[in-house]
Amino acid sequence: MAPAAHKRGGAPIIAFIGCDGSGKSTISAEIADILNTKRKTALVYLGLGSGDIGRKIQKWPIIGKAVERALSSKAKKTRTPGESIPGVVTASVVFLFSCKRFLAFKKLLKAHQNNIQIVTDRYPQAELAGCCDGPGLSAGKTQNPLIAWLARVEKRLYTRMASVHPTVVIFLDVDLPTAVARKSDHNPDLLATKIEKTRTLRFDGAPIEIINACQSYNDVKKQVLSVIEKYTK
Repeated sequence: MAPAAHKRGGAPIIAFIGCDGSGKSTISAEIADILNTKRKTALVYLGLGSGDIGRKIQKWPIIGKAVERALSSKAKKTRTPGESIPGVVTASVVFLFSCKRFLAFKKLLKAHQNNIQIVTDRYPQAELAGCCDGPGLSAGKTQNPLIAWLARVEKRLYTRMASVHPTVVIFLDVDLPTAVARKSDHNPDLLATKIEKTRTLRFDGAPIEIINACQSYNDVKKQVLSVIEKYTK
């Protein structure tokens, strides 16, 4: 049974989304601290952390770059529509990352039920598979019954999470040159894809406020606080 969607009047859920380089991790952490001075507020990270793991693997002596390339290639095939998911091991790793996200989301729900205001860094969605914090196994194809079962279970987890509508989704929109300048260690093509696809998300009708994240940090913070005030009065 899916959790009930968030309703106005309860503790607010403020979700930050955006491509890497949009500043969502930095701003969400500061905003949570600011809000916590007025009302008990929890910051919840709802990303997978897989990208950071890959960049750490790259730094391994001698074999790091080769290992990271192999893992990235398999992950890319899994996330690409029409591509075959490369094996049970890869599918299981993707599934476990999704379970990790679901456990973090359950902690969010528990805090919210205790009337704690929530600020999230990222937010899961069930609209797009293979990217933008959506299901990892629903984009690729498979003839393996175990992988197909994992994909179905994972899809249900994301549908449950997406059924909980934030009070407001704050979309920090950034252009590609700015994202590349801020995240020079990231793949520019992947950043471009994330920017394009994030702009199509609708979060099942949840309120979305778009803020130009190419501005100075202080200007972004000022606009973010104004948006939050509007939705949490």
